[in-house]
Amino acid sequence: MSSPDLRASDAQSEDALSGTAADRDTRTLVVLAGVVGATIASVYWILRTGFENPLAPVLRSVALSLWLITAPLMTQTVTRRSSATGRWYMSYPFLWLAGLGVTGLIGRLVPIVGFNPFLVLAILGVAAYGATLVKWLTEQGVVRSLGYLAGGAAFGVWTAGVAWGRIYKNPLFFESFITDGMVHHDTLDLAALGNMLRTYHVASTGIDGLNYVPYHWGSAWLFVQWANLVDIDILRFYQLTFPVTIIPFFFGGVVALAIFLRNRRAPDATAPLNGFFWALLAGISIGIAPIAGLDAMGVWTSNLLISESYTIAVPAALLFAAVVISWADGVSPGIASLRSARLKASDIGFLFLLLPAGIILLGYLKISLMALAVAAAVYLFVRLGLYRRIPYVISMVISAIVFYVTYTRVSLPAHREGFVPFDYLSSFVPPPWWPFFVIIHLFWTWVYTVYRCKQENIRDLGELWTAISSGRLVDVELLAGLALVSIVPGLLIHIDGGSAFYFSDVQRWLAAAMLLSWVASAGHKLWPRATTTEKHGIGAVPTRALLVGFLMIAAAGSALSNAVHWPAIMLRQNVAVREKLYGRAGQPVETGRVRDFVGMRDRQVLAAGLRASPNYSMAHALETLQRTPATVRRNEALFIPQDDSHYWTSLARPAECTFQSFVGPALAGIAMIDGMPPVGCKLSKYYGIGSFTPRSRMQEPADEAPDALCARAKAIGANVVITMRFPGDSVNTSRITCSPKAA
Repeated sequence: MSSPDLRASDAQSEDALSGTAADRDTRTLVVLAGVVGATIASVYWILRTGFENPLAPVLRSVALSLWLITAPLMTQTVTRRSSATGRWYMSYPFLWLAGLGVTGLIGRLVPIVGFNPFLVLAILGVAAYGATLVKWLTEQGVVRSLGYLAGGAAFGVWTAGVAWGRIYKNPLFFESFITDGMVHHDTLDLAALGNMLRTYHVASTGIDGLNYVPYHWGSAWLFVQWANLVDIDILRFYQLTFPVTIIPFFFGGVVALAIFLRNRRAPDATAPLNGFFWALLAGISIGIAPIAGLDAMGVWTSNLLISESYTIAVPAALLFAAVVISWADGVSPGIASLRSARLKASDIGFLFLLLPAGIILLGYLKISLMALAVAAAVYLFVRLGLYRRIPYVISMVISAIVFYVTYTRVSLPAHREGFVPFDYLSSFVPPPWWPFFVIIHLFWTWVYTVYRCKQENIRDLGELWTAISSGRLVDVELLAGLALVSIVPGLLIHIDGGSAFYFSDVQRWLAAAMLLSWVASAGHKLWPRATTTEKHGIGAVPTRALLVGFLMIAAAGSALSNAVHWPAIMLRQNVAVREKLYGRAGQPVETGRVRDFVGMRDRQVLAAGLRASPNYSMAHALETLQRTPATVRRNEALFIPQDDSHYWTSLARPAECTFQSFVGPALAGIAMIDGMPPVGCKLSKYYGIGSFTPRSRMQEPADEAPDALCARAKAIGANVVITMRFPGDSVNTSRITCSPKAA
């Protein structure tokens, strides 16, 4: 007998999302994803009240989000009667992935052809969402509709708090830099990388020329193309458009995989996604234990949404897994016969082309997801005996080759730091908690494993082994194996900044999708209750229910507390920036009170505070350069002398000298020349800084001569050097047009 989550139903003759119940569930997904995106955009606009706050970028970001959410649904609706219905390339997961990629390609064409079709996409997305919403409302009762919409909005507020509760990409990032330079260098690094891709089409941070930086820059490339569509600069894209579009995609990808698995297992299911389904998703996301305890176990509730590469790579990987399963369903009615099934030319093309391409794309989105995807593929290759068939062997060889080549292109050499036992534990988990790490960190994987064993009526190790041998628990084998493999990097090697989390956290979302797929099954209860006809009323309540009830109260209380945590921090940080600006404008207020937000929205006072801030003139001068067309910037290079102490000390956080070079490319969209930090600055070996040559001597007057600067500009194909100095609160700019001989 095959594992339920890896077996196509014999009755399945059409796509897993083409049935009536599946359509209804997909509409629910689309509606709630749109609500989450619109809520995030609304929070952004509110948090910027009193500052420069045009509504157009907010509306364009929402429209892009709605287009991305509805495009696969529109495609399925238009092609419903097509003979291709039921094929993997008509599945909702594939169409969603394809929609992202095609939209990126459209954005790439914008600067080439000089025409932006975004208005057409926006109208289609908004109209399709409106039609979906109307149909969805007719399927729901008033109370249910209001409950779901309110819940989606509340969830959107929480996700906004998670994304902006740290100093990474908050809505006042630019103003925070102007005020006191208290911003995180990660965002400057990302903005610099995106700008170099946008201006020069090179994956570089542009801190001293255009040296290639081996980094998973796939998300940066995609975001640059979307920024072309919505006509927004890269820094503000990461602040606004990224969370509005990708956060709904993140959770939508989990739900889409759950719906896909449910409907391939039970294509005749009629029960809608109920409240428990959404409550469970919220609990897995927000956490059902206090944040202090989760942090102590390295289960961070913020990192999933502050890493742009992780936020897009996880749903992409989950949807790609659904595509592979959908393809396998078309080859064989069950995984047991997959190795003996006849392969058509199109199937071989999938194995030789699309599967390796998926691995490459995952690598460019997030290295950890590529590594885990390959590990899963190898396991299934061996477990299902696919090594007995030549096409599968060739596919694995091709995949291994592209994995190696991709890894060398996207992995920073600085991250290959060798064997460091228990690094993640010793860095982030208190020693008394070490024995509980595997249990709590992999909690949802354990929940799914126990649940499936109970479902299969497994009572001892002998029955467990029998179930595994007969193939009834391949889904559990794959998930548990992947979970255990995912914690190995953090236990064996050092990965800077706790990024081993981006290996070990993946299993949470795969477990979530698999668990939710059972919760969504028709008439299925997570823990079936025993029925009795002998007792009625309160006396019939089983004692087990009392224990579960107490646990649910604790879990619900923790979830509610966690749900407030990040939005509250987001508001406090926003208020803190306003308080500093009010103080600089000569109107100091009390500090640390969230309610002060209401009284600190005066545009004139905030503008006066910004003008009185140390980085005001410098920030705006650099940003002005980015407003010129990319075709013009491509011929320019930026030079800021080392003796300009204002620029080279503009970041206020400790040990930030190593990241000062990112400020120019991030704000100006132009590569710097001779822009490495000064001698004596301890350089970070991360962030691609090692791809550039460290400064070995002090900058001399000869280095600032036009001939020397033009020679450096020539190396990046530029013929204009923009030299900038920032004495005090003023800006001195000069332009050198290099002669044809020099340039």
